[in-house]
Amino acid sequence: MFSSERVFRISAAFLILASLMFSAVSVAAQSNKLPVGISGDNLVSSTRTGTMSVAQINQRLKTVFSTSAPAPTSNAIDLYKVSYPSQDDNARPVILSGLVVLPRGGAPKGLVIYNHGTTADPNVSPSRYTGGAKPAEVESVILAFASGGYAVAMPDYLGLGDHKGAHPYPLGNINSRSAIDLIEPARTLAERQNVNVGSRLFVTGYSEGGAVAMWTVRNLGQKSGAIYDVFAAAAMEGPYDLSGSTRDWLLDEPTDQEGFVIRLYLMSYMVYYFHKNRGVKLTDYFKPLMALAVSQAYGANRSDEDIVKRLAVTAVLMLSKNSIDNVITKRFKNALQTLDTSDPVISEMRKNDVYDWKPRTKTLLVTLKEDKIVDPSNTERVFLTMRRNGVGDAMLRKYVINDLSLNHLTAIPPALIQARRFFDKGFTGLTEAP
Repeated sequence: MFSSERVFRISAAFLILASLMFSAVSVAAQSNKLPVGISGDNLVSSTRTGTMSVAQINQRLKTVFSTSAPAPTSNAIDLYKVSYPSQDDNARPVILSGLVVLPRGGAPKGLVIYNHGTTADPNVSPSRYTGGAKPAEVESVILAFASGGYAVAMPDYLGLGDHKGAHPYPLGNINSRSAIDLIEPARTLAERQNVNVGSRLFVTGYSEGGAVAMWTVRNLGQKSGAIYDVFAAAAMEGPYDLSGSTRDWLLDEPTDQEGFVIRLYLMSYMVYYFHKNRGVKLTDYFKPLMALAVSQAYGANRSDEDIVKRLAVTAVLMLSKNSIDNVITKRFKNALQTLDTSDPVISEMRKNDVYDWKPRTKTLLVTLKEDKIVDPSNTERVFLTMRRNGVGDAMLRKYVINDLSLNHLTAIPPALIQARRFFDKGFTGLTEAP
């Protein structure tokens, strides 16, 4: 018979040995499933929120893309709302939400990180999508990529989806964190769902998301680990030159009401963020009645249409005559004209320019020739500057959509088609020579 003391020592030793063996087996099992660099603790939660059937996908492919539609799929698609850890604009820990899309037959081509365009409405964030035709951008992205063997992950961004607070519009550098931090959770979810996702990483985005995509690729270049190596990137119609091309567009007096209201919406969205997160006074940027309208329009889960209507009605009451000069202060206009970086808004616009660098990733720039919202000169600035930085045809191409019947919103599907073809076959996959 063993003494109780000896039994205790043997039992303790056995438990320690068993614990070590279990840990070794767990690590080995995990290393066989998750790519190197993924810990498995990066996914806070996931919920399947919808499924798109094969018949639904193939019917919508024809409707959305018409004669340019990709080949029909034979796999259904599952949609997952995910929560994951990230950082806010002050580098404090936060939990963000996003959408991960997994084809049931697997995604051998890899993972696409897609950054969406401008919205102030958290209810149309990607994570809210459950498989219908709205919001159109999210559906188009899923159809373009997930139908062809790609997994797709879309961040909601700070201030959208589940995250409360002001969205850092249009600060692509800050918003790129939410995209980068979604890479590991997306792969963790795929592993848990037994969906094979190829090792390649692709980055893309449209409009505001185009600039976020550009920043995402730039910032991923500073990270180590194979899961962060971008195989190809497609930046589409983004405001890459905030302090130049975009500023000039904001200051340009529109000739119609639509152009005026769009400028007012984007300008006020930008200033509202700095008001909420940096403490600037709205009355330093907008005349009193418009400042009041801006304070009431944002931050109340209103639709973008509702926000625009509120701003437009206020402009009419102010007898603005569709002139930006009649709704903003002289101080703000002067700061824009002179690029006065002592102003926090102007300073951050300049810091978030993302055209003067040298990508190490094959990059496609997609632009709409007659875009009236994001001036095509943004793309031209990127293209010419990168060429001067020594980026040649092998790494950088520009594709111009020349269809004059398209506008900033209706050009999303044809832009996505070019991105898909580029991801599938490289520059040779584009429909025509850019």
